[in-house]
Amino acid sequence: MAQLQVRVRGEVLRVLTLSRQLSIGRTPDNGLPLRDPSVAIRHAEITAEVGALLLTDLTGGEGVTFVNGHRLSPNQPHRLEQGDEIQIGPFTLAFLADPSVTAEAARPAGRVDVQGELAARPARPPLPTFTAERPPHDGLALYTEFLPPFFQESEFLGRYLKIFEAMWEPLQRRQDSIELHFDPRVAPPQVLGWMAGWLGLPLDPHWPEGRQRAWMREAVTLYRWRGTRYGLSRALETVYGLTPVLREDTAQPHTLTVQLLDSPDGEDTASREAITQFIFTHAPAHVRVTVEFVEAPATAAPADPGLQPVEAPDTGPRA
Repeated sequence: MAQLQVRVRGEVLRVLTLSRQLSIGRTPDNGLPLRDPSVAIRHAEITAEVGALLLTDLTGGEGVTFVNGHRLSPNQPHRLEQGDEIQIGPFTLAFLADPSVTAEAARPAGRVDVQGELAARPARPPLPTFTAERPPHDGLALYTEFLPPFFQESEFLGRYLKIFEAMWEPLQRRQDSIELHFDPRVAPPQVLGWMAGWLGLPLDPHWPEGRQRAWMREAVTLYRWRGTRYGLSRALETVYGLTPVLREDTAQPHTLTVQLLDSPDGEDTASREAITQFIFTHAPAHVRVTVEFVEAPATAAPADPGLQPVEAPDTGPRA
């Protein structure tokens, strides 16, 4: 039976046995979750046809999927052959139609479950926002074109119609592209807070504009994962550009340690108190959370002096 070997930087993470259908994406509800910001929520899909397995890119051009170094066209099935290597973000998926590996790679033994890899990413610059064009102030009004030729020659009538044109033309042009005003990627900055009120989202005005737009775009999807480890990790990546390492020790149930790099200098800089409060808000409600900050570029173990823990007050479960 065909298998799929998942590797990152040459290290084998797991080996999957392929069945009739396998979805590949960033969120845990996929058959193969690949937790990296460069992976789309629904990135690709492998389906079984008569005597073949087909790989289809589902990103619609917003993401990138390579097979043996060649980029796949969106929504165009590609037949997989023995030894094909699929590149999705930092992951390499090796297709083994006649595998020598017969079992999934075993998870390392131990009592501590560790998830994630420390990273800090700068915010992407926001796209140019949409602004309705205003009619030119020089010359006669455009509305004179709708009048009989005799009235088009009147200079006074042209100036008079210019008053109404200045009021109605921006509204008309905005109406022609109204969908751009409700797209968080390109909506005017003044509209972001209004849209956040619709969804009941906390939108901190101190966040850089790029972070605010990314948060608005991801928020509805993240509502499904609020209170989970994936939801917490993705929220931190979206708002602060920080990928955490999450640790759970079975010897201490209902505890979670969140390890983070300090925010880099620049417009993305956020105080530790703000990041800690954000974590407490989005962490699972039934656990006690400890936040540890590591001085970049250090990646030392928790016992390192560079770690500075901040513990949540023991006030019982949070609603």
